[in-house]
Amino acid sequence: MEKLNKDRATRHQNAKILAGVLIIGFGITFLLDRTGMNVPNWILSWKTILIAAGVVTLYKHNFNHFFGYVMIAVGAVFMINEFNPNFIDRRLILPIIIIVFGTITIIKAIKPGNNRRRRNKPGKSFAFDGEVDVESDDFISASTFFGGVNKNVVTKNFQGADFVTAFGGTEVNMTKADMQAPVTINSNTVFGGLTIIVPSNWKINSELTTAFGSVEDKRPIMNDSAQDPSKTLTLKGNCFFGGVEIHSYL
Repeated sequence: MEKLNKDRATRHQNAKILAGVLIIGFGITFLLDRTGMNVPNWILSWKTILIAAGVVTLYKHNFNHFFGYVMIAVGAVFMINEFNPNFIDRRLILPIIIIVFGTITIIKAIKPGNNRRRRNKPGKSFAFDGEVDVESDDFISASTFFGGVNKNVVTKNFQGADFVTAFGGTEVNMTKADMQAPVTINSNTVFGGLTIIVPSNWKINSELTTAFGSVEDKRPIMNDSAQDPSKTLTLKGNCFFGGVEIHSYL
């Protein structure tokens, strides 16, 4: 287990280095373009950035992350379509993305390892509507499509969560929750937003991979001494054309 954790930490560190190298390369190319050099448009396009983000995601997760392949595939399809407009009808791309995202949700739901974690009840799916839930389960999950979901978590032994948000919004209020050990929230957000409200003494670590998205910690600035290391919440997953916000109420 110790070796596994060490390998994972090394891989994550190398993934950050790779991401930094790619960003520097993109910046240099952008600089050359601004100084008058003839740089092909596709190099500075969002498709290239999306493909690069997918490569970093795959490397970070030892090439065992389906969403990384999705990012590469989407970027590649749009890029090929630029050079060959008849390759695929652009009107079909968005529905295909939605279908793929739904497939990911199903795969995650039936994966044996996930069933053991969701001991209390299966995750819920919300499509084209919204719902407000009071969650007392230790592990929670939800998939939101074209809708909005508000969850008020009240468990005193929070053990993690899985969220999939596409073309909608998910808000999770954990101000009345507590954890007994560091936990992880896995989140995949596409054209949507995730808002997490946590107690002020929780420490937040973000390992989210973003492409045309952002992760913002909007909590008031606090001293490290005011945060409890045993109350550490780690965010993992992807944010693609969306946003993740972290709030707290003092």
